Amino acid sequence: MQFGLKALLLAAFLWVSPAHAAGPSEAELEQRRQDAAQRYEQGVQAYQEGRHKDAIDLFLEADALAPSSALSFNIARAYEKIKDSSNALRWYRDYLRREPAAEDKAAVTALIEDYEGVLEAKGLQQLTVLSEPETATVRVDGRPVGVTPWTGEVPPGAHTISVSLRGYADAERQIALASDAAQDVPFRLQPATEATPLPAPQSAAPAAASGPPAAPSDTTSTTERQGVGVVTYVVLGAGVATLGAAGAFELMRRSAEDDAKNADTQIEKSDALDSMDSRQTTARVLAGIGGALTVAGGVLLALDLTSAPSSSTATRPRAPEPELSANGGCSTSDCFVALQGTF
Repeated sequence: MQFGLKALLLAAFLWVSPAHAAGPSEAELEQRRQDAAQRYEQGVQAYQEGRHKDAIDLFLEADALAPSSALSFNIARAYEKIKDSSNALRWYRDYLRREPAAEDKAAVTALIEDYEGVLEAKGLQQLTVLSEPETATVRVDGRPVGVTPWTGEVPPGAHTISVSLRGYADAERQIALASDAAQDVPFRLQPATEATPLPAPQSAAPAAASGPPAAPSDTTSTTERQGVGVVTYVVLGAGVATLGAAGAFELMRRSAEDDAKNADTQIEKSDALDSMDSRQTTARVLAGIGGALTVAGGVLLALDLTSAPSSSTATRPRAPEPELSANGGCSTSDCFVALQGTF
């Protein structure tokens, strides 16, 4: 069965797609009509020259500017020429959707059935999801696949189709896709304010008829009353940091010892030994300080965890916690740690 392209009257371009009709001026509408007519004519020329992919692109551009059933038919014909049966089926179906009383409906329906058979042999079938308004996100069995109007191929059987669009209530349908026939799934979306009214306010529970009022609970949590103090964290952190510095100087001492063993001259050996002694002393001092701080932090931690203030003091205003800070630093030959704060 052979068809030619459908002629498109320029008057068809007087209608502009709603997607572009958000208040354009008459000059803008006229420009779109001219652009659509130009792309249609270029598409016809490309089709006649055998450049069918170029013809498809031009027809699609014209259809985006001014949708037309004749353009849907011509797009389907061009897809047939490049042996793309899925898209030929899609656009023949779109042609009859736009022009349900077309004069050639019987012939186009026969083509549609042939292409549905091609998909059935592959274990697939075509599905089209439509919505008013358009550009709603489409999900098939929970998986996003595109926006409306969307057409794709899925296995026949039961599917869950849902659409969502900002400002509108989500919609969902359960369908059963036949193995031998494509299917349209249309949605008419409702504004969210109309489809999802706010719940009615709930009445307050009645007060107890008798009995004394419950005593106010102590809002201070056990963790807050018996938590680990800031001083404990600072002392433990300073101890660990100082022990780390001691370890670093011990490594530097060993390096200096190796340098002394491998020195080529007596002067180099003497300098290396001096560095080794200095670093050893620093490492020992830092180890002592770090050990003392770590022990002190451990004692404070034990006190924090075991202290439990009496109930008489549970609601007293808490005194400011002591503040303590540790500062320190190291050079290649020395290190220092300084603790300061208020108690």
